[in-house]
Amino acid sequence: MTAPYAIQLDIPIRLWQTTTDRDGVDERRRKRAALRRLARAHWRRARDAGAPRVSRYMLVATIAGRRESPVLACETLKPIIDAGTDEHMWPDDDPFHRILTCYMRGPLPAPGNRPRVSVMVIPVGPRILPPRCILSLLPDARGAIVRQTIPERDWLTSNMRLDPGERDRRQTAVMNRSRTEWERIRMPGGCCVLCGVRYPDSRDEWQGDPDNTAETATALWGAGALLGRAPAEPDCFMFYLLDGQAAPGTHDMMLLTVETPQGFGWPTALVGLSSR
Repeated sequence: MTAPYAIQLDIPIRLWQTTTDRDGVDERRRKRAALRRLARAHWRRARDAGAPRVSRYMLVATIAGRRESPVLACETLKPIIDAGTDEHMWPDDDPFHRILTCYMRGPLPAPGNRPRVSVMVIPVGPRILPPRCILSLLPDARGAIVRQTIPERDWLTSNMRLDPGERDRRQTAVMNRSRTEWERIRMPGGCCVLCGVRYPDSRDEWQGDPDNTAETATALWGAGALLGRAPAEPDCFMFYLLDGQAAPGTHDMMLLTVETPQGFGWPTALVGLSSR
């Protein structure tokens, strides 16, 4: 099995994006294009230094130098991942190759005034299946589940060309719809979130990337945080593709949350999966 490796990028503040920003369509596109150009150079240097092409893999993104929860940085990470595809670091970044993407806070502070992003590529074999492999790392952990079936009119992904007002409306609709679900549970302070996404299409050649739905996922989780039922910042937030097919005109999202022991080292544990 190929060994894991990582790249590290210091992101200019002017290009930083989160799932709660109110940038218009043109500004989002401009920032993405600039981030993609920046990241391509980093992937190219990693490849020239010997980083191998991988086929089936997990990505672990750690964020330093920002106060908000790391999962909100999905909007910044998307063009960085796309840049790896541009540089042929993997066949594609769809969920049949990139089977899991994990966001967490970086262990060290970022220097200066720039956010720092580290992206670790962890090659895995065919036996590694999320979320089973993640749950195997915490066999005795307590957990809870929040499920939502979201109609197309309220579904939101980072690829949609919508104005800020419409994006806000869709996120608010997701939050309001989930109140009843959240009121029946309470998540532990130290926890890992596994966000499973199911699309209304079962064809292998067409599936959206699960973490493209981060604006929907962070709205769903944010509803729990506002109600005091979930911590504002979980230890890590992971995205993966659920089995099966959603009903026509809908998408399914499931937040499976498991308690993590204090001091549990997620990067080390995930790297250990590459040897299975």
